[in-house]
Amino acid sequence: MSVMKFPIIAFFCILCALQVNAQELNFGLRQEQDPETLPKSRTEINVEGEKPSEEKDNQLSFLQVERNKFLIEKGWKLSSLTDVQFNSAYIFNADYSTSDWYDATVPGTVLTTLVNEGVYADPYFGLNNLLIPEALSRMEWVYRLSFNLPRERDPDERVWLNFAGINYEADIILNSKLLGGIKGAFRQKRFDVTELLKEEAENVLVVNIKPPHNPGIPHEQSELAGRGPNGGQLCLDGPTFISSEGWDWIPGIRDRNIGVWQNVFIEFTGDVVATDIQVITDLLLPDTTRAELSINATLINQSNTEKEVKLFGKIEDVRIEKTLNLKPFEKKDISFLPEDYPDLEFKSPRLWWPNGYGSPELYFLELNVWDGEKLSDIENVRFGIRELSYELGVSEGSEINRVEYNPLLADGEILFDNVNRVDVGKGTSVPTLKNADSEGLKLLENDSDNPFFTIKVNGEPIFIRGGNWGMDDGMKRVSRDRLEPYFQLHETAGFNMIRNWTGESTEKVFYELADEYGMLIWNDFWLSTEGYNLNVNDYDLFMENAIDVVRKFRNHPSIAVWCPRNEGYAPEEFENLLIKMISEEDVSRHYIGNSRNLNLRPSGPWRYVPPVKYYDEISGGFSTEVGTPSLPTAASMRKFIPEADQWPISDTWHYHDFHRGQPKYVLEIRERYGRSNNLDEFAQRAQFINYESHRAIFESWNSKMWNNASGILLWMSHPAWPSLVWQTYSWDYETFGSYYGSKAACEPFHIQRNEDDGQIIAINSTRNSLEGLTAQMRVLDLKGKEIFRRKKEIDLEKNTITDCFEPQIPENLPVVYLLRLELFDGDDRLSVNEYWQSSSDKGRFKAFNDLSEAAFSGKIVSVTEDKIGFTIENTSESPALNVKFNLRDKASGEIQLPAIFTEGYFTLFPGESRFVELELNNLSLKDSKITVESYNNNTQTLLSM
Repeated sequence: MSVMKFPIIAFFCILCALQVNAQELNFGLRQEQDPETLPKSRTEINVEGEKPSEEKDNQLSFLQVERNKFLIEKGWKLSSLTDVQFNSAYIFNADYSTSDWYDATVPGTVLTTLVNEGVYADPYFGLNNLLIPEALSRMEWVYRLSFNLPRERDPDERVWLNFAGINYEADIILNSKLLGGIKGAFRQKRFDVTELLKEEAENVLVVNIKPPHNPGIPHEQSELAGRGPNGGQLCLDGPTFISSEGWDWIPGIRDRNIGVWQNVFIEFTGDVVATDIQVITDLLLPDTTRAELSINATLINQSNTEKEVKLFGKIEDVRIEKTLNLKPFEKKDISFLPEDYPDLEFKSPRLWWPNGYGSPELYFLELNVWDGEKLSDIENVRFGIRELSYELGVSEGSEINRVEYNPLLADGEILFDNVNRVDVGKGTSVPTLKNADSEGLKLLENDSDNPFFTIKVNGEPIFIRGGNWGMDDGMKRVSRDRLEPYFQLHETAGFNMIRNWTGESTEKVFYELADEYGMLIWNDFWLSTEGYNLNVNDYDLFMENAIDVVRKFRNHPSIAVWCPRNEGYAPEEFENLLIKMISEEDVSRHYIGNSRNLNLRPSGPWRYVPPVKYYDEISGGFSTEVGTPSLPTAASMRKFIPEADQWPISDTWHYHDFHRGQPKYVLEIRERYGRSNNLDEFAQRAQFINYESHRAIFESWNSKMWNNASGILLWMSHPAWPSLVWQTYSWDYETFGSYYGSKAACEPFHIQRNEDDGQIIAINSTRNSLEGLTAQMRVLDLKGKEIFRRKKEIDLEKNTITDCFEPQIPENLPVVYLLRLELFDGDDRLSVNEYWQSSSDKGRFKAFNDLSEAAFSGKIVSVTEDKIGFTIENTSESPALNVKFNLRDKASGEIQLPAIFTEGYFTLFPGESRFVELELNNLSLKDSKITVESYNNNTQTLLSM
């Protein structure tokens, strides 16, 4: 009796503690919401999934990805645990029938498989997601693979099973023997399966997936129910994809993204293996013509005999080697240091730079481990030569100072106390300085009253402009093919940073693409909003996953910052664990204790506000979240909203996130352009607002560049599913007003009008100065007649702003007119920026609705393998507003994506022409055409291929 009493009491105490915590913080829904408040469609929801083709090939196959490593590409099967006789060894017999199992998508989630197998219709369409049962997130699932090895095994070789990531928890069983477990979405683990493998018969691998303990109950967004809480119970189970319980930008994902969501490999090695390889690059700043490389690794002797081991490293023409002995089962840390290996001092290295500041150059290290005369292990590491440093305000005694901090020079010393921070006003705090005498610190005499964070790469301050990824994809479909166009869209928009919000996008290809496209990564861990969301239950599990992530990804030059959580500080005990771990595992980067407030300005707003407010009330400092609504094109919306729900605004809109800020957004569209009669009119008019508001966010920060302003990240730049709110492009890669407004403001050489004082300025956000440029300001009426012109010769110093004109324009202007700004280098136009203006407060742009239809002609100028250059001319007597291009199939008229045009949503007056380039992204031009549309013309074929 007494033995059973303690567990019951303990459980009751834990439950009470959770209830008290939940009263203070967001526990999410405690019961399913009232059915009357659920979103409702005006049409019957498509309940049929798309059945896979009978010719679909799911036969076992391997892909050799390295000399000693094979990816398991196909052959996986999936079933729920309740449908499997799991307690019997029968499942491990080679002739066990899986004819009634699903062909599993690996890597992928349980839901990915079920959708691919036609069990459920596409949850991204309409309200289909409501038809998928919540039970998926409360069930155990079984993956099964029957396989022979991809090649013959030498007698003295070891064979490993490598799992790059599962969610949430798994038991790994091979040939009826439990190998071990994995827990947390971000752990990688490998198992030595040498002794368990069958040489002459098929092997059976079973992965028993277990769901999170606290999956929660999603809130379903609707007009009646509103947007609801962000997340809930699932936060207790971090590290996992906490947003999959449902947030205000994504619905509840019914399986909570459980499954074998990352790759599984079979690897062959000898007895000695190398792990946790780290390449540290140290520039001798301010000199960037020399770099010293240090290479660290851990060697493990897996055998019961002593080994003489030789290591050979190769980086292009550089060769290094080392010989050492390992005792039986010994684990030893080794280093190649530049003082011992002079060839590790690189002369004139190719540096990795963020987008816009230079090329993101990359190097490869190949490390071979020899056991006597036998090659035992090969490890390949890609890295970039670059050095991060930071400027920030700190508190030292009673003084607030500004310092430059170089983590490499600090050599792992913890210099900042984020717990005992000091409030400096307006929602910003600075950390307390622990050791002012550290070699990693330099006191900055100027700008001492600036508390805000500045990121420097290779000694150059980087003016940060970018956006947040809440999650890469709601169903964790994260192949390179799927993700790369999104990175390309960030690059072409002029962005240089992505914030990995609560670590939801933590997979290898995400960082690889960031490296290649020059995107700095602000990398959160898996805690969300302090004082609102629940903290995690298991600190040890969280730290195990965090350590694994840092070790696994620290060689990626793109990662610039580690941060514990979204919008808040980690609990003090947790904070100390994290900052200590970072100081030991990654000596090259800064750990910032909060994604807002600490050396940052408060986040928000996330709703529509007039552009001038960004200048007057919001911009300045460094902000990781400022957002505004962002409706995509009507063509994109028709892909995921049933026809009956497309217009007027319906619950399907609300379910796809059309909520926060939506009333002011809709009102602004109506007051400017009048009431809309259909989806096309409303979406077209929204693009004016999208362009203007996104441009204003970035231009307001531009106007204060380095005047206590160093960075701005949109909430959000990337949609995790078909959304109607925060994004710079659609989930299907379609670009619209938000993208082009951002692109205009983030171009490397840019001319703009400040909304607060009318000042005309030019921004150079590159490392190159330009002389002898011409800045031009013109005012034109709605017909394109020039009313006013002004020119000025200017020089642009690198990485700064330059004043061009005082705010002087003529009086008695028409009700509607265009302010066009241009920046020329000789005959080359570096920047053009247009602002439609009105002297009327209400309905000020209704004159647009009375314009006659525009017409165009086009001419191909250049064709390369991946680009087409063409000119477009307005051949009508009417101005063309918000000119937009698409690549389409000739026969069907379907838009072909991703196809990125360098220009969009601009004005073309009668007789004017513009040069445009199209980036094809491997799309075929055969049977394609380029179409053009504008506010005052329907879609027209411009060029036929």
